[in-house]
Amino acid sequence: MPQTLHRDDPLVRLLNTYRSMSDRHKVALDRYVDADGDVDDKHRRAYSRRARTDALEARDLLEQTMELLTGRLRLPDGMTVTLPGSNHAAYTVTTGRLDDRARAAFLHGQCHAFARALCDETGWKMAVILSADCSLDPDLCGMDVARNVCGCQLEHLVAVRPDGAHVDITGAHLPGTLQNYEDQEAIAVTDTVWSSILRSPAWRRPAIDVARTFVAPLLASLDCPTEVSA
Repeated sequence: MPQTLHRDDPLVRLLNTYRSMSDRHKVALDRYVDADGDVDDKHRRAYSRRARTDALEARDLLEQTMELLTGRLRLPDGMTVTLPGSNHAAYTVTTGRLDDRARAAFLHGQCHAFARALCDETGWKMAVILSADCSLDPDLCGMDVARNVCGCQLEHLVAVRPDGAHVDITGAHLPGTLQNYEDQEAIAVTDTVWSSILRSPAWRRPAIDVARTFVAPLLASLDCPTEVSA
């Protein structure tokens, strides 16, 4: 039996938006087709331009819908999922199973997804560890995402526990001691920094729904709330 949604539910608004959008798109495209639904050659270019515009609008609505569903629903444990990683790598993980494959995925390309999921669950703040590699080459920097910080310096995202520990998929660490990022500066992830990450071609789409299944196992693996490891 389908669930009846409250009229103020955001999902109802999305469904109404989709219905209106779909109707508009059909009316706009119908002007280019004949009685059989075929596109006449003389209208094909105009039809294609309009179809591309409609596809972009539909993509934006799909992203809003998936964001809403991701925030509302939890994936079951035991699913096999392939995630995009850095440098065109792909990682196959099993949801809820905190093993070496999961650690690799959420270290190399999906650290921002795990940090976001962990902070959403705990209320902790996010921080990003900075690299100084591009700071000496202005040609590699776009607009600053924070004071004197350009986007190419954003290297690894972590959650900041109330005791100051930096927490990622490998556990809790004293600031400046995380392997491969020793003694590197970290700054708070503001809305501006997070938006920059989402827009940047250097970062993969964050698989927050998958990352969420590893939050409880990671928290359970920490010996106590205040312990940090070097």
